[in-house]
Amino acid sequence: MLKNILLFLLLRPSGLFARMRGYDLLPLALILQAFRWHSTALTTMVSLYQERSPMLLPVPFGIDPDRYRWMEIFAYGPYGLLIITGIAYLVWVRGEPHATIKPMTFRKCWELIGLCFFAPWLPSLLLDAFLVKMGWGGPAIIIPWHVTILAVEMVLTCVGLHAVFGIPFPRALRLGALAGIAFLVFAGLLVR
Repeated sequence: MLKNILLFLLLRPSGLFARMRGYDLLPLALILQAFRWHSTALTTMVSLYQERSPMLLPVPFGIDPDRYRWMEIFAYGPYGLLIITGIAYLVWVRGEPHATIKPMTFRKCWELIGLCFFAPWLPSLLLDAFLVKMGWGGPAIIIPWHVTILAVEMVLTCVGLHAVFGIPFPRALRLGALAGIAFLVFAGLLVR
């Protein structure tokens, strides 16, 4: 089932989103997001710590960069779930008044965001670890790659909001962009 959902999400998202209305996929979305954030911590973050890859921004509060990387390994999973929860809440609050297919619950919105922010990320897990191991994990390569993934996640969010909740496409597009900007702020600025 998981393989079918991922393939459908990447190849024919509107069909999956139309089916989401009748199914409870929140447990699956939670598992996928936990996998995303914890596996990134155990692969990419560990590699960044070991390889001492350069950071885009200076570490806050004068924390030693090595100590900061070490702390990221343990905090990344819970922090990632908090980010997705915050994005889902933001999209839910801003989108619910415009939903023509009711109810637009926070639970269903979290489910949608959880799925949209998982499938495009999957290819980056191995590539990120590989790039860091090869010494190519600096900001000049990683940032464009991750912005591309984020753009796909934003488009999927837009399509999903339109298909699942009937949010008019222009509004859904703005909400998808809002989700992406929130992700950049909370993931891109604190995770180095």
